[in-house]
Amino acid sequence: MEYRKLISFGKSSFVISLPKAWIRQNKIEKGDLIYLEESGTNIILSKTDQTKVSEDKKIIINVDGKTLTTIKRELVSAYILNNRTIVFKGKETKTKLKELQSLVQNLIALEIMEQDSNTILAKDFLNMDKVSLAELIRKMDLIIRTMINETTEVLDNDLYETINERDTDVNRLYFLLKRAVLYNLKNPVRAQKNFKLNPARLLNYQILGTILEGIADETRRTARFLRKINFSNDEKKEFRNLLNSLNEQYLAVIKTVYTEDSVVALENSQHKNEFNILIDNFETKFNKKIKDKTSNLNSACEISSILGKVLHRMRKNTSYIHNLGRVVYTL
Repeated sequence: MEYRKLISFGKSSFVISLPKAWIRQNKIEKGDLIYLEESGTNIILSKTDQTKVSEDKKIIINVDGKTLTTIKRELVSAYILNNRTIVFKGKETKTKLKELQSLVQNLIALEIMEQDSNTILAKDFLNMDKVSLAELIRKMDLIIRTMINETTEVLDNDLYETINERDTDVNRLYFLLKRAVLYNLKNPVRAQKNFKLNPARLLNYQILGTILEGIADETRRTARFLRKINFSNDEKKEFRNLLNSLNEQYLAVIKTVYTEDSVVALENSQHKNEFNILIDNFETKFNKKIKDKTSNLNSACEISSILGKVLHRMRKNTSYIHNLGRVVYTL
């Protein structure tokens, strides 16, 4: 860190010298304008006026010879990097039309505006200065609450497809959140003006979003394996208690995210180990019952394996929830 001495200049002004390295790096010359913007107790200096709207970025994605997975990765990357116009080009555009349309529809506010046999042009008209990171976190949270509740119902009804669709909705919000974080990091003056966000707060939003997206993924995977197990009524009741315990953990910790109560968040951190003990006890008891009542060893092993996958996902979720609280008590 460099220091500069404040020098009095006339009766009403003060001056400081600027580092030569910064001047060279930004290619500033004598007589150029330097823009100043107040940010709390700080002042942000920039070469350009950050209050002006930047030009829309455009990217072309060639689809020929690429798998849909590769195209999707390129599309999501282009979206997060705030390319307002995305063009798919190639001879294979026609044969991949439905899949490309589906990929576009899975990104918030991105719409197909033009298309022909070799080209699909998609644009979005989002005003990134109005995209609230706090609101995106709340929306992700509400969907996850529903997913966890619906997982409990999977014991009686196969709701996996519904849960899978909700996970897709969480992913859409997460991609927009990453885009908004990056946009605000690149435009610190706007971030401060619009939402009073500094880089540290933006980093926290990125971490929170990543954890919530992970919870949604593991909840979906829990439901995918859970529907393959036929529990007895007593086992269902016991397993529901596990799911309810996990839900209570999540609700308690997400509340501290909104209240920023580090004391309560720290108190809740003990629930991870307690929950893992409950899971271990259930797994031991269930596997013993399966061996006792199932004569076919291969069948017993298969059922135990599926349960192991379910419980593994739940263990990962309690770790995610623990990390969610950690973000709060390390603020």
